[in-house]
Amino acid sequence: MITLEDLMSCSEEERKELQKGNLKKLVIGSWAPREAAIMRTLYNSFSKRKQFTRQLIAKILDRLFSIGMYTQVVTYDEVVRFIKSLPDSYRIARGPCACRINTAEELGPDARDLSSGRLDFFRQTPLNVDIQFGICGEEFGKQEGYEFITKRELLDLEAECRNMGLVSNIFVMLGGEGSICHCSSKTCVPLMAGRIVDGKTHFIKKGEYRAATDMGRCNQTGNCVKVCHFDARRLVREDGKLVMKYDDARCFGCGLCESVCPEKAIVMVRRKGRDENEVSII
Repeated sequence: MITLEDLMSCSEEERKELQKGNLKKLVIGSWAPREAAIMRTLYNSFSKRKQFTRQLIAKILDRLFSIGMYTQVVTYDEVVRFIKSLPDSYRIARGPCACRINTAEELGPDARDLSSGRLDFFRQTPLNVDIQFGICGEEFGKQEGYEFITKRELLDLEAECRNMGLVSNIFVMLGGEGSICHCSSKTCVPLMAGRIVDGKTHFIKKGEYRAATDMGRCNQTGNCVKVCHFDARRLVREDGKLVMKYDDARCFGCGLCESVCPEKAIVMVRRKGRDENEVSII
């Protein structure tokens, strides 16, 4: 399967060529008007069930959805670079998030305000944070609620989503890039499924970077714990003191923890020893 690194090293003409194909247009054209209903079916399939059943269903769905497509978590700097690299000929469509259509009312607030120091889920993410481009942009752009926007407007949206503490991830579908999702573990169906399978997902790929912590500088504020959507961090009490525990295997590389650490004890470093299921953007 083609990687984001491969895509970004292609010329504009090569990237446009990867968008072509009757099968791709047929699949995406069929998926676009049904995406919200599909997400509702997926959410219903593993919510409010016994743990074992939820895990089994989530594992099956994860495998099925990883056939022919994947989505990779990226840092803010990476997604900005990716957006700037998009061919100018791509149409960019912005519309309603298929997950939040189904989960927002039931599950409540799912966003933060990092700039003001509000790290709890206290507000709703705007519905229109789903981004589609290329052939996906053309097909989704035909759907009710979608509008075409510029790269500049998309970059402004990225900054807004970052401040809300959302995870940016880039979809590659049928050999070419297709969309950017802005996800919260509170309301995102794929992230929920990923947590059910303990982070061992094939559909959601870990990013090229991971968070490294200088424990000598860490003073256990817990900011990083609050913003982590992947349960990679927790505070535990040992000998009467709070101690930061970090599970490197659970880190997907979004970089939110780095952005809220007051001691600058966290830095994003290149991931080493990537396994066969992981891909990279840089």
